[in-house]
Amino acid sequence: MRNYYRYTPASRGSFGRGTGQNTGRNRLTIGIVLIVVVLLFVAYLKTGKKVDNTNSEIANLNIPAGNLSIKAASLTTADCDGVISVADTSEKVVTLTYDVGTLPGDLEKTITAAKAANVPTAFFVTGKIIETNKPLIESIHAASIPIYNHSYDNLRFTTLEDREIEAQLQGTDDLIKTVTNVSSKPYARLPFGVSSEHVVEIMRQAGYCPLTWTVDGLDISSTATLDSVSNRIDTYIKPGGIILLHAASDLAATATPRIISELQAKGYRFVSLDELFRIAKPVNSNANTSQNQNSNLNQTQAEDSQVKPA
Repeated sequence: MRNYYRYTPASRGSFGRGTGQNTGRNRLTIGIVLIVVVLLFVAYLKTGKKVDNTNSEIANLNIPAGNLSIKAASLTTADCDGVISVADTSEKVVTLTYDVGTLPGDLEKTITAAKAANVPTAFFVTGKIIETNKPLIESIHAASIPIYNHSYDNLRFTTLEDREIEAQLQGTDDLIKTVTNVSSKPYARLPFGVSSEHVVEIMRQAGYCPLTWTVDGLDISSTATLDSVSNRIDTYIKPGGIILLHAASDLAATATPRIISELQAKGYRFVSLDELFRIAKPVNSNANTSQNQNSNLNQTQAEDSQVKPA
């Protein structure tokens, strides 16, 4: 507790030696000061402790200074009774995401490009990649880029038992926490975008909203070029859209600045996933993959011809 100056007649000389009216004024001034001090102290007791508790919680997270602007996720499982591939808005906002699946690819270049782009981005990472390439994943966090759940080893959830799906999500979340000190919930990207009503329910019970994408750049296709990736995204993107690129691709890093500049020239603004779902509610679908059916068809073709797994 703070020690405040306490006025007594013996200490009057500290304030001046006047007598008579001056003494009366001094006493009045001191009385006002004491009242103000008491009021400030009461305000401190009501608000100061709350601030201290908040700061302590943040300090305990061990998060670099660049990540201290923590906000609660704008999406909850109550918002996702299906697969999410887009937000319901006419505002020209989009989110750029990257998958780090069974191979890291040239992840360092992709991280550098994502950071240099100076727009919000996000990485969805598998647990196995964290185990085998943890320093690379730590570099994502060091760049102040969010890291989310992409299962443990990129297996289609429709082929797994309920407990296996839960283990895939929990195991990866635990590994992400070893890098970020925070949970990856509520966002989880479905491996290959494949799902079912039952898979959605299992994921929701585990605390996750299943995400896919609005448009996949198909940068992992063996026939992909910088032009094909950027043109595809330019063709199929829409307001509220989620863009997918792959860290295993040789094109992700070079395509990133071009995609951003071309969409910004069309009036699009890049936002984080949290901001996207603060702007608008998600569109839920029971479809197996993203709502863009053309994207689904080409994604299947890309899986058959790709030179690197997603």
